[in-house]
Amino acid sequence: MSPNDPAASPALTAGLAVEGAAWQALLNVMGEEERALVDGEADRLGPLNASKLTQLQALGSLARARHDGLQAVGHTPDQAGMEAWLSRYGQPEHRASWQQLCGLEQLARARNERIGVLIDMRLSATRQALNVLVHAATSHHGLYDQAGQSVAASQGKPLAAA
Repeated sequence: MSPNDPAASPALTAGLAVEGAAWQALLNVMGEEERALVDGEADRLGPLNASKLTQLQALGSLARARHDGLQAVGHTPDQAGMEAWLSRYGQPEHRASWQQLCGLEQLARARNERIGVLIDMRLSATRQALNVLVHAATSHHGLYDQAGQSVAASQGKPLAAA
């Protein structure tokens, strides 16, 4: 295929639509992940992470295909190459698809940052709870016996004592 061959155009334009749908699917999974973190439903995260990984792998394959298509027609496999290709072969709807794709990527980055903050908050709360338990266990000579049974801390007089 020569650099002037517009035969790669249908593959690139169709790829934009598929890539946009894949980004939207990733955003949907990330939205569920964000809701699970906000709701404190950690059990939902495992399946969501597996789904997110699948979506990211699909996006990687689609981006590689786009890059290969751009190189096949003599453009660099990056945003500048895509802009050059759009200037030469693209129709207004192709440019709109590309802009939508770039917008979806930005939304995914922003959502990923929010998810990171939520995870940090959850980890911080868990660390604080563990610190409280460790402090209580060490300052009260343990809250559990060797068999794992809870042991009441015996400090001072019972509440019923005068």
